[in-house]
Amino acid sequence: MSAFICSDRHIASIAIHYAKLIPAEDPQKIADRLKAINILSVNYRYAHHGSPEPVTPCNLHDFAPDLAPPDLVALCNCLDYQSCELPDYANPLLEAITAQFAANVRHGIKSPVWSI
Repeated sequence: MSAFICSDRHIASIAIHYAKLIPAEDPQKIADRLKAINILSVNYRYAHHGSPEPVTPCNLHDFAPDLAPPDLVALCNCLDYQSCELPDYANPLLEAITAQFAANVRHGIKSPVWSI
């Protein structure tokens, strides 16, 4: 299985859309946490390939504003898949975000979006 670091646009879109639903949440903190887990996972997966990618803050400025709930669920599923390389992987934050977006998906609609 391969893994990649999701773009800041991808992660920022998840965090900002979630914070719109749950206004008490800080999108920067959410995005930084999700990005850190993704980077640490990819670093773990490719530890034998040289120096690790540094964990950096997520840039929120280039988020995708026009995403529907099915698109957001798909982005979360992708991020989860790209972040699961760590031993004993668990990401309750991403699970909660995905569940919130999934609650707004009607009639099992699926999105063709995987990564942005």
